Amino acid sequence: MTVNPGDTFVFDPSGGTNRHLWVVLAVYEPDHDFLLWAALVSITTMTARADESCVLGPDDEDRHPFVHHPSYAFYARVVEVEVDRLEEIGDPHVPAAPELLSRLRKGLHKSPFTRRGFKNKVPVG
Repeated sequence: MTVNPGDTFVFDPSGGTNRHLWVVLAVYEPDHDFLLWAALVSITTMTARADESCVLGPDDEDRHPFVHHPSYAFYARVVEVEVDRLEEIGDPHVPAAPELLSRLRKGLHKSPFTRRGFKNKVPVG
């Protein structure tokens, strides 16, 4: 399976029914073990305490079709998944527009909530 930055999947990382859109921010081989990994960020509904580093709306020019109401990139919940497992745990969705991928990557570097280590794995913009 080929996975590229901007590809999207719908899944619940805990295996439950609370499925969200996840966007691949980067694909990399961290330990020279020939296994490819992907860094993904969840897109979730806007809340009063949401991280505003990257806000998405239904009227954005680079809107993903999954986004129907104000949402945000949940950088505190960035995950790392082995590329070969993505189709097992999630359903592929429409890829993100290049402009949206760029906004999501910039937001990851701007956010004070990004999990440790991910700023070194995901390029800016």
